[in-house]
Amino acid sequence: MKSFLKRIRMYYLLKFVYRIRSYGKQFYMGRGNLINCKELSVGDFVYIGNNCHLSVDSLKISDYTMLASQVSIVGGDHRFDIAGVPTRNTGRAERKGVIINKDCWLGHGVTVLDGVEIGEGAIIATGAIVTRSVEPYTIYAGVPAKKLRDRFKTSAEVKMHSKAINGKYQ
Repeated sequence: MKSFLKRIRMYYLLKFVYRIRSYGKQFYMGRGNLINCKELSVGDFVYIGNNCHLSVDSLKISDYTMLASQVSIVGGDHRFDIAGVPTRNTGRAERKGVIINKDCWLGHGVTVLDGVEIGEGAIIATGAIVTRSVEPYTIYAGVPAKKLRDRFKTSAEVKMHSKAINGKYQ
């Protein structure tokens, strides 16, 4: 009975409180998250840590992705290029949304800005601020985030890993 009530509570939170459009199997969400997305879809085997701030119009998190605690995905900055109008009153630029592809890992305290796509298998180091899209199978760090290195040494390793996450692991 306790397990059943837990599942009902989680369903209520995900569908009505966080308004997650769709979520996959074995999805885990930590405590204290602030979610303000018009469209949020989450794939299979996704982990979202505690105290994350997800606030973009559209957010897609694909399978096997991990967001550590205090990850922020934000955007829709105010315009600042209109002379004679306070920045607060200029309105916001066009919102583009964020896509996080399969098997990504965003470390503690990472900030991702609106309009960014994080490529499949990418790793973003703790505290990085991602202002531009990230290539697949790379490791990024810093403020602003810059490429440190490739995740794998050979294209054969990339193909093997890609094949594994696109169908074998379940």
